[in-house]
Amino acid sequence: MPASPRPGGPPAPAGIPGRVTVIVTVLRDPRVERTIASLLDQDRPPDEILVDDGGNDDVVRTIAERFHARDARVVHLAAPGTITESRNAALAVATGEFVAFLDADEVAPPGWLAALLRPFSEPSVGFTGGPTPGLPGSVRSVGARYYDGLLRRLYDRIAPGHPQSLPMGNSGWRLRLFRELGPLDVTLDPRAASEDQEFAFRALSAGWKGVYTPDAWVHHDFSDLDLRRLLRKQRIYARGGFVVWRRVGSSYEASGLRLAPYVLLPVLIVAGLLLLLIPGAAWLGTATTLAGVIGLGALAAGLSIWGRSLDARYPGLRYAVLEIPRRWATLVGALQGLFAYGWSGERRPRRGVATPPAAPPPSSP
Repeated sequence: MPASPRPGGPPAPAGIPGRVTVIVTVLRDPRVERTIASLLDQDRPPDEILVDDGGNDDVVRTIAERFHARDARVVHLAAPGTITESRNAALAVATGEFVAFLDADEVAPPGWLAALLRPFSEPSVGFTGGPTPGLPGSVRSVGARYYDGLLRRLYDRIAPGHPQSLPMGNSGWRLRLFRELGPLDVTLDPRAASEDQEFAFRALSAGWKGVYTPDAWVHHDFSDLDLRRLLRKQRIYARGGFVVWRRVGSSYEASGLRLAPYVLLPVLIVAGLLLLLIPGAAWLGTATTLAGVIGLGALAAGLSIWGRSLDARYPGLRYAVLEIPRRWATLVGALQGLFAYGWSGERRPRRGVATPPAAPPPSSP
């Protein structure tokens, strides 16, 4: 890992003072048109908007170049590869002293960028981030409703004390951090790298501060999220999160004690069913299976009561019983990470991804 100088050390090559580059991460998503439009309506206008096209998609290119014809600040950047490789390509050509990240399924209100940049008046602040509540009208499925409520509570309860939990999709950074601490780590899991979490840990370890900024919120479009996709997303994130956890030795996720019921109760049920197959152990199998089923029912009831008590503040938590399959998906993802990367979390070498790719020049019409 690159050396990690503390704030106040020798200055590194950085962007133009006061200038802000917004990097819009997109992978074959035409919703980026709405995202770009929201950036052009900011109270504090961005000085540069890089449409970071990880799929090198003709539709995305056409949208970006149509905006570029009206406003030269919008620049299409063909940067195919994993999300980490694509973001590194954009960071390599960003010109601002500050960079902000936004995803193609997000919409920023006019005051977003100004709020995101405000904490940087303190020299020790290296990065900021805000919440991503659901876009009105897009939170339709049960899975999306629960996920939205869960995220709202996470931002209230976890993000202020754990800035590494803030997603890169709504964040602001001093560009010099990426010059001094090195690029995003391309050796993490290619599907859900958790590169934002790893780099945040790197910045915090170097002495920089991360600040949760609740006023810097953006709407997140959940129209394509249902329960099946939520569980798949959770599994993939957990796989990447496992690698980061093992490498940096820290995480903001739930403790082993809190995860225990989600592991032990299914184990009891499976063990009981197996015991039923053993002659003479039917009574023990019945008792074990019953204990697991009753325990799982009690867990579901407790989650439902807890969720309904918080639903007025965090709409969607009434479906908190979905925490059971969500935790199971998390455990499956973590096991996949363990099998793929080992307990150390070190990546097995993959050809062609040893170093960040060279950044292609921004394209224009």
